[in-house]
Amino acid sequence: MSSRWVLAILPFTAACGPAVEPAPPLEEGSSSRQDIVGGTTTSEFPAAVAIARYGAPHCTGTVVGPRTVLTAAHCLEGVTASSLKVVIGASLGAAEAVLPVSAITPHPDYDSQKLENDIGTVTLGADAPVTPIKLLPSMDASWAGRTLTFVGYGITSGYGKGSGVKRSVSMPIHSVMATQFSYKSPGKNTCNGDSGGPAFAQVGGEWFVAGVTSYGDAGCNVYGVDTRVDTFASFVLGEETQSGSGDPCQGETWQGRCDGSTVVWCENGGVKTLDCSSCGWVAAKGYYDCT
Repeated sequence: MSSRWVLAILPFTAACGPAVEPAPPLEEGSSSRQDIVGGTTTSEFPAAVAIARYGAPHCTGTVVGPRTVLTAAHCLEGVTASSLKVVIGASLGAAEAVLPVSAITPHPDYDSQKLENDIGTVTLGADAPVTPIKLLPSMDASWAGRTLTFVGYGITSGYGKGSGVKRSVSMPIHSVMATQFSYKSPGKNTCNGDSGGPAFAQVGGEWFVAGVTSYGDAGCNVYGVDTRVDTFASFVLGEETQSGSGDPCQGETWQGRCDGSTVVWCENGGVKTLDCSSCGWVAAKGYYDCT
């Protein structure tokens, strides 16, 4: 079995098959505008980010803590933290922020042959300027049939080229397994480069990350499999605590809020305030500020 690796076109085989070695990454700067299968470009879901290697599209991730990005373990095989950057924005070509990576941590029980425990974290060298997404607390067999929103910076088919453009697609869960779930939607799928990206679930009006894109068929047109995040919460949250970031802002976010005429926000691991004559949301900036 091979995984949704970088942006190389790899054969996807049955679970009992041998692992396929990932192809070399694209040369720096190589890209084209081809993306997730059957989806649409999006500037939403700011916590869904691109993971670039030597400046080229590599994988996708999700900001789940001020300095923690959730991704797939296979995205971290054979790479170094210094070779990676996390890019926030609708595309690598229109980045809103580019953050250094200080450490990478694949799950200690990751099995590259069976693609089990395919989950890992990337520790950022600076706080991400987006609000982290919470992990889905639980999932069971009753989630089969429920529609999730998948986001990634991958390609449009198993024979396409990498792009680094954010797209999203909605698909129902086909089946729920002990640590994974699958999906099978004609004309829709995740593909190479979407690896490590999120499957978002909306519960009670709030978005949660429910899955991490892991693998699927070679043509990206039959099925896909995600790692369930609820079964690995202790690993993910443990890495967040160990990174020393935790929640130093006690719930305050980078986007901020208004406390009367005072702006309150989180920046560089601390709570900041700014007194104004009036305060409000500034859409052009994407955060609260003096108005």
